[in-house]
Amino acid sequence: MSTGAKRILLDSTHFTEIRNAIRSRSVAWDALARASEISEIDAAVAKKLENLIVKSNGTEHDLQTLKINENVVLPLLHLLATSTNTDSIKSVLNLISELLSCDIGNVADDTVTFFKKNPNQLKNLFDISFNESYDQQTILISSFNIVSLLIQFSSKDNEKMVSQLLKNEKFISILQNVDQMDTCYVTIRELQELCTIPEYRRLIWTNEEQILPTIFQIIRRSINNKNNLPYDHNSNHGDNDNVVIVNTNTNNLGIQLQYYSLMLIWLLTFDTQIASEIITKYLNEFLNLLKLIKVTIKEKVTRVSISILLQCCSKPVKGHKTFIKNLILLGNGIPTLDSLTGRKYSDEELREGIVALKAILDEEYQELTSIDEYTAELNSKLICWSPPHIDNGFWSDNIEEFKKDDWKLFKQLITLLIEFKEKNDNKVIIQILLNDITHVIDYLPESIDVLNKMNGKVIIMELLNNSDSRVKYEALKATQALIGYKFK
Repeated sequence: MSTGAKRILLDSTHFTEIRNAIRSRSVAWDALARASEISEIDAAVAKKLENLIVKSNGTEHDLQTLKINENVVLPLLHLLATSTNTDSIKSVLNLISELLSCDIGNVADDTVTFFKKNPNQLKNLFDISFNESYDQQTILISSFNIVSLLIQFSSKDNEKMVSQLLKNEKFISILQNVDQMDTCYVTIRELQELCTIPEYRRLIWTNEEQILPTIFQIIRRSINNKNNLPYDHNSNHGDNDNVVIVNTNTNNLGIQLQYYSLMLIWLLTFDTQIASEIITKYLNEFLNLLKLIKVTIKEKVTRVSISILLQCCSKPVKGHKTFIKNLILLGNGIPTLDSLTGRKYSDEELREGIVALKAILDEEYQELTSIDEYTAELNSKLICWSPPHIDNGFWSDNIEEFKKDDWKLFKQLITLLIEFKEKNDNKVIIQILLNDITHVIDYLPESIDVLNKMNGKVIIMELLNNSDSRVKYEALKATQALIGYKFK
């Protein structure tokens, strides 16, 4: 058995069914050649390979002695480029996939070697594999062939093809349709395999807006927080998240989809620059990993989640200290990890990972102050009625922080108030921001000049007419602070 070439998607039942359906269709190669729809040479090669591999008419000796060279590959590529017959195109694409996944002799290795030695033919295969008229099955077979070859070796030309694949609308639409888990799984696995090549990770991150929202949606599928929103601004503090388990824990395909989505993220975070950027842009999704490890019953899901968090906490990642603080303050990380240490995991590496991550969080916790928690909330925009907002001691102890660096923290409050008022999508956050501005005005009356310069006073006045009664109440408090009266 040949073992040199990397093989992918051996576990996808649906992908196997697609290929079996194509195998079961008989293509009249001779008739197509007689009708001049394809050339006689192309027909002869396709027919021979079909008999050897698909119909298994050839012996093991025949496959072991099959030479994969231009006499085999070029007729297949020519047929793909010239044929208009749908069945023949699907059959030839499947023949190429058979060559790439054959486990007898050196067929798979020799096929990879041919394309490695003839990169122009790999480019040719790419160009003729994604016709706009191709249906979903054909796109899946095509992407399988291309990815199977791209992961064997990297080059500048290969990187260009990866970029093109990531921009292919049909490929991306299959990925984004998570309700069709069978086909989505194929694309997730292909992306995950591409991520094993360091040069391709940056390309995937460059196209992350088309990819990662779907990946994180899949990861979240076993978490259902109380507002059923991708970003729940009111569930980041405390242990009572109303987290429940849904069907992905009992659906094997759902678990596999979730696991390989996590694997994709894990591989991306090996690039420390990507890790630094991804934990900033998708902070709440990384906090959700702490919820996921509380509810999942699969050790491999917990293991890769912990591994992702550990990598993002490592010193080479820019902003890792802030990320660690966010895991503690916004993700309830320490109690979560405490609860995991009592579980009897069979995986020694997982147990060690949990201990290592908890040690990192414990060390950082010793240096934390209440102002850290407060600024972490503002920076993440995951703002809730946590203790700093309602503790008078916090304001008396930390009020000078709001004046530092030309009122940087106070200006951040005003900017956030303007932003959330314009969005009008989270009344609770608007209430909290008004509350905090009132506290600053009470302790530092000179802050009113800053508020006026940023148009904050006008915003507060407008909020007096808000439909939410608590927003009106907080706006009234702020207004009375502005005019010098203490509201009781």
